[in-house]
Amino acid sequence: MKRFALFANFENPMGDTRRALLESVHTVCHAEALGYEEVWLTEHHFNPFSVSAALFSLLSYLAARTRSIGLGAGALLLPFHEPFRVAEEIATLDALSGGRLLLGIGRGGPFPEQFRHFGVSHDESRARMFEGMAVLEKLLEGTQVRYQGTFHHYEDLSVYPRPMRPGLPPIWLASMSDAGVELAARRGYGLMAPSAAPASRIAAVMERWRALGGNPERPLVLARYLSCHEDGRRAREDAMPFIRDFGSNMRAAIKGIASAAPVQPFSQPESAFAEAQILANAIVGDPAACVEQCLALKAVVGDCVLLLKPASYDPEINRRSLTLFAEQVRPRLTS
Repeated sequence: MKRFALFANFENPMGDTRRALLESVHTVCHAEALGYEEVWLTEHHFNPFSVSAALFSLLSYLAARTRSIGLGAGALLLPFHEPFRVAEEIATLDALSGGRLLLGIGRGGPFPEQFRHFGVSHDESRARMFEGMAVLEKLLEGTQVRYQGTFHHYEDLSVYPRPMRPGLPPIWLASMSDAGVELAARRGYGLMAPSAAPASRIAAVMERWRALGGNPERPLVLARYLSCHEDGRRAREDAMPFIRDFGSNMRAAIKGIASAAPVQPFSQPESAFAEAQILANAIVGDPAACVEQCLALKAVVGDCVLLLKPASYDPEINRRSLTLFAEQVRPRLTS
């Protein structure tokens, strides 16, 4: 593994937003102290459980509370945003954080309420994302931008502040579709792979990305659920309520999206969200079992940024899991 990262979803199982936000910030600071190199945050809207709607506000707060950890948007749902506002947020956050911003971009996820309230159809979201990325590149790389597209029209537009780094921040595309892989390879983006995707599917996608000239400086960011405990049985018990609910919620979301074609969240079929399949793709067990699972994953997909999403509703259990992984699993993966 090239690096180890925390997937921080800013979840609110206790129904107390302030406590949920502060618990997540505590976990991020804890992960930085343990040596995790990156933290990635999701963007969710109209969801009482995942309270990470204000993505750049959360990342800015973390920039002030941390010193060195990379700050990832994983992923910014670009079809729901005006590109020039995103460019302003990116430049501001990158300057405040001292160049620690990592930018992941996605099309909207399998959540019907988001598409409905933002007024974006699922069928056109990929085209909106691709066009938004083209506009974003122009705005961050130059001034007096002129753009006439299907969804965006600008004349002589310059955004400020200007980026502190020349060119673009590091960009990853949260996509496993053929069109997404081709775009990422052509523009030098990395790829982000979801927790539901099996290793064999990810390996095939990465092989195609490399064959198309993918940027070797952008390693795959691979999400996996984590539950690590000295007792392997306890690790599984800690994870199962979350895994069960995730699968159930995803299967329900698939049925709720209006689309001309069958919806496959994260480019995965509905069967990928069966409880047994989610568990098979997770890293769950005692430290020795977690080492074996990580090595098996690496043997198939190669080096990557391992993005660990602690799979418990209890923040303290999640922090203990991250600690045990950092102290007893990671050293055996990097030795």
